[in-house]
Amino acid sequence: MQKFFRPLRLQKKEVFASYHWQVLKLFNLYRVALAVGFLAIIHFHIQINFLGSFDEILYQQATLTYLIISLAVLLCSVLFKYQYVWQANIPIFIDIIAIIIIMHASGGLISGVGILLIVIVAAHGLLSPGKLSYLSAATSAIGLFIEQSYTVLVQHIPSYLYPQVGLLSTVIFATSFVTNILSQRARKSQLMVENQAEQLATSQQLNAHIVSAMHAGVLVLDNQQRIRLINMAAKILLGIQNETNIHQLNDLPQKFQYYLNEWQHSGRKFPPEQMTPTTPEIRLSFHTLGNGLPVGTLIFIYNAAEETRYAQDLKLASLGHLTANIAHELRNPLGAASHAAQLLAESKALFNEDQHLVMMIKESCDRMNTVIKNVLSLSGRKPAHTEEIHLIPWLEQFIQSLVIPHIPYPEVTLTYDRKEIVINADPSQLTQILINLCENGLRYSLKQNQRATVHLNVSVAANPPVTYIDVIDQGPGISIAISKHIFEPFFTTENSGSGLGLYIARELSQMNGARLDYFPSERGCQFRITLPQGEVGV
Repeated sequence: MQKFFRPLRLQKKEVFASYHWQVLKLFNLYRVALAVGFLAIIHFHIQINFLGSFDEILYQQATLTYLIISLAVLLCSVLFKYQYVWQANIPIFIDIIAIIIIMHASGGLISGVGILLIVIVAAHGLLSPGKLSYLSAATSAIGLFIEQSYTVLVQHIPSYLYPQVGLLSTVIFATSFVTNILSQRARKSQLMVENQAEQLATSQQLNAHIVSAMHAGVLVLDNQQRIRLINMAAKILLGIQNETNIHQLNDLPQKFQYYLNEWQHSGRKFPPEQMTPTTPEIRLSFHTLGNGLPVGTLIFIYNAAEETRYAQDLKLASLGHLTANIAHELRNPLGAASHAAQLLAESKALFNEDQHLVMMIKESCDRMNTVIKNVLSLSGRKPAHTEEIHLIPWLEQFIQSLVIPHIPYPEVTLTYDRKEIVINADPSQLTQILINLCENGLRYSLKQNQRATVHLNVSVAANPPVTYIDVIDQGPGISIAISKHIFEPFFTTENSGSGLGLYIARELSQMNGARLDYFPSERGCQFRITLPQGEVGV
């Protein structure tokens, strides 16, 4: 990731420098090839008809010197990549002087060697556009005029070539002008491309950062089932070690591969499921990439427990708003009705039959008030504040301090696999869960056997690492048809119940990352609290 997130301006400068050094290196190779070509004419005794009077000594010295300088310039551009401005500009003026001397040794302007000045000036406009490139054009024109004047004045050659000098100088200036314009446009285009590349790199970095920071897993497969992208969350949810390099679909869990194949063939959607015994339940969302023919698959991997917790928060927020309205709309008239029933019960003019009706009104008001209190307590509940709890001593203290109204002598027993069990939970919310479960168990056991008894059993499992708290009573049990609805809000089998006890207990369990389930028992009912994050001691 560090290599990917290198500063963009540094990358831009590196690309700019690399490109221009490559161009300079290529032109230096051209210099060397040109000098070698000039030397080859002497070395291989090549007869060239267009050469005029040929000064072999001057030609040989000039070309040999030019070759040595060209080689030195080439080595500098390869070995010492700094001072680009100097390396790009100074050798250009050396080229102009060398070509004019070689042209003079070859017979002057008539030899045609001066045409090479056009290439030099054009190259200068590409390598370093601006004032210096115009200076090289002026230098070339002045050099041609000096060479021609020297030929006329010193060597006494007729001056009929001055028009050609003027024409070649004009071509050189025109070439310099056009090259500068084209080079500047090319640089502007290059700058636009670099800016677009910078924006694209920024977008890529931003996308990579967002994907890596997402809590949801992201997995991208191409049409050959090769993994193109997988973020950290996906590895964690699929049970893959962070340092493990995965490239193929076969590197992923078998159950994940099965779900993907089923979706590709039938479009089926699957409920939340564990991919491995040690990973949480996940929900998979598959999407096809590409228009027309598919080019890959995008898979979102969600933690089902986190989604449930988020939905729980939304539900509690909505319920809080609802219960605020309920409290405002019902509590005042309910209090008035209850108070009126109480005053009516104190009247001496009522018959005994009427007293019974008044008691029914009062009991109904009390029951409605209890329902409102329970709903308000659920909606106003704060998020779980978990802490480490040494479970067995904590349960022993809970049993000693347990007080249930209308059940004077509760009998609560405790058994466990091992003494040292540490869990993470909110103590107050765990207390309320157990009070709800124990109160129900004690009441039904008392009704069934005339003894209020409940047994708590604590056990642990290693794979996956969870802690179980079973609450077992001696009541009549629950039928299969009713057991499907016992955790629904306001569902009750008794006229005096609010139907919110088990619902609240399950909601509190989910807020603590736990699960509350019902299991039929041979001697009554068994409710199990499963804490998946328990740490088991020896």
